[in-house]
Amino acid sequence: MLSIADVAASIVFKMPYFTVIGAIGIIIVEAKSVFENIHKEEKNIAEVQKLLLKLFENKEAIQSLINFLNSNNNDTKRITQQ
Repeated sequence: MLSIADVAASIVFKMPYFTVIGAIGIIIVEAKSVFENIHKEEKNIAEVQKLLLKLFENKEAIQSLINFLNSNNNDTKRITQQ
């Protein structure tokens, strides 16, 4: 649409000002979007770090749960094999 406006305005202007201004606007919008996504990813990384720290604080409980699940899984395999 901006190119069509430039064609219509070519009688007065020698340069495609509308197209250039539109391209600059699109670049600004895309740059803003990229920076917003980077900020969200940094927030997600911080949440993952907090979660990992909580997991390491409770590693004994997690290990006992894994052992319990593994023992139940092994019992189930023995029953189905018999």
